[in-house]
Amino acid sequence: MNGLVAQAQQSAPPWLLFDNDEFRAAYNQRPFLVRHRLIEHPLLELGALAALCRRMPAEQVRYRLGVVPQDAEFDTSLQRFAGDLTLDDAIDHLEARQAYIAIYNAETDPEYEPVIEGLVGEIAARTERVEPGLNWYSTYIFITARDSVTPYHMDREMNFLLQVRGNKTVKLWDPRDDEIMTPAQKDQLLSEHGEPRPRYKPELERKAMTYELRPGFGVHHPFIAPHLVKTGNGLSISLAITFRTQRSDTWTDAHCFNHRLRRRVGVAPGDVGHLGVLDATKAGIVRLSRQARRILKPGY
Repeated sequence: MNGLVAQAQQSAPPWLLFDNDEFRAAYNQRPFLVRHRLIEHPLLELGALAALCRRMPAEQVRYRLGVVPQDAEFDTSLQRFAGDLTLDDAIDHLEARQAYIAIYNAETDPEYEPVIEGLVGEIAARTERVEPGLNWYSTYIFITARDSVTPYHMDREMNFLLQVRGNKTVKLWDPRDDEIMTPAQKDQLLSEHGEPRPRYKPELERKAMTYELRPGFGVHHPFIAPHLVKTGNGLSISLAITFRTQRSDTWTDAHCFNHRLRRRVGVAPGDVGHLGVLDATKAGIVRLSRQARRILKPGY
């Protein structure tokens, strides 16, 4: 990532307009609004994105009907609510069909690669000062009709959601609140990727932090922060940049250690994120175990 950081530092003006003090104080602690200039970028206009959808591999362009229950299971919602929609139908009649399109990893397209890498470099230039070692990223471009819903779920990384066109209401919850997610739920979330994520409950609504995004604004999602998104009364385009760092990888592996301990010996271990040395020790044990399995079982 050092090359991306250097490239971003040489580019002017930046696309992402962070407030230095707020970034330092709030990053990975709580959500906060950011400003950006992506509304000026021609590759994030609807026509360019429609062309991108048609040239991307089919598995990287997902679509469904936009209006779904906010408590729907996130991981199966694309399949469950596809209806009779086709990609051409979703692109050509987006608003009439109230469609939802998600482009996965636009950076694999040669035209979009330098744009996405530049944005990741701008993020990494900031995170390096407070949480060094950004080592992985993935992006999603959402093109959605009015009243579209992204059901309640939590990513396994950090995220910046950037609104380019239209309006979105984003609700976020504090993942450190045990009423939102118990320690055991967090351990399973980061260990058993095939299992359903914790589901939305109406009683969580009173603890939601609500952000109204319009073009030129975005919001930071801390590590595994649950969220729920709904578009306004017009077409919406937004870009999500999810990423991991050395510290979030340590947290993930520490959660894996906890999950194994719970499952195998019924012990309720200490929560992750409070004691850095203990988290690192747990993560180290998991990584040694992983390495041993690779040695003993080639191809693992």
